[in-house]
Amino acid sequence: MDGYRPSTYGDRFADVYDDWYHDVSDVDATVARVAALAVPRGGRVLELGAGSGRLALPLAERGLDVWAVDASAVMLERLAAKPGGDRVRAVVDDMAELRAPELTAAAGADPSVQGFGVVLCAFNTLFNLTDTAAQRACLARVADLLAADGVLVVEAFVPPPGGEGDAAVGAVEPRHIGLDEVVLTVSRLDPGTRTITGQHVQITEAGVRLRPWVLHYATPDELDDLAAGAGLHLVERHAGWRDEPFGATADAHVSVYARRPGEPAPGASGEAIR
Repeated sequence: MDGYRPSTYGDRFADVYDDWYHDVSDVDATVARVAALAVPRGGRVLELGAGSGRLALPLAERGLDVWAVDASAVMLERLAAKPGGDRVRAVVDDMAELRAPELTAAAGADPSVQGFGVVLCAFNTLFNLTDTAAQRACLARVADLLAADGVLVVEAFVPPPGGEGDAAVGAVEPRHIGLDEVVLTVSRLDPGTRTITGQHVQITEAGVRLRPWVLHYATPDELDDLAAGAGLHLVERHAGWRDEPFGATADAHVSVYARRPGEPAPGASGEAIR
């Protein structure tokens, strides 16, 4: 999508995000699981693509040291303005880079002393990076920022079947029909590039507002390969935040990666995958 930038999604959705997506995933289960992983690792959590604080704020309420990264300053301003926003350290940065001075200082020269106990990439956020190179760069930088026993937690959908030879598929669906507002979702899924490009077209009496989004998806196995290239080893995978078994019919996954290849992260629940 021409002109699409790392901050585009957040800038275009900030004013409606809380209304549209407050219940998009299981917040209570996410917070409980992340807290269980973070506490024995020092309690420091870095959320990537934190937006307006849907997860960062309740994590901070648990007493965790929460850092929130987003490419959209507009989103982080909304987070900061909410009750408890002062408990979260908001950092404007591109997920593909993670080079803000605050983050580098937090990791320090010795990640075993500093670093982040948990890096969280929830609800398809990794797929917001619009090509494989950016996703690879993100994971490599995460490995640098993790504490020695730290873990990366990725939540993502399992892509539909399809390969390079399949034709792109377009769709137009009503997302919301109200008395004074209609929201249409226009999207195009291209299996060849593994990209879904879309617009939420919001139509009101005042006019039309376009809210674009782009996802570059990967299968769980492909994410494992990308993580391995960054020195991250898969520890466990479930179909949700409540330790649901992951299998061939799962449509989503929550995957935990450790910084040290070949070793399960200390204190992680579930059976290690070797």
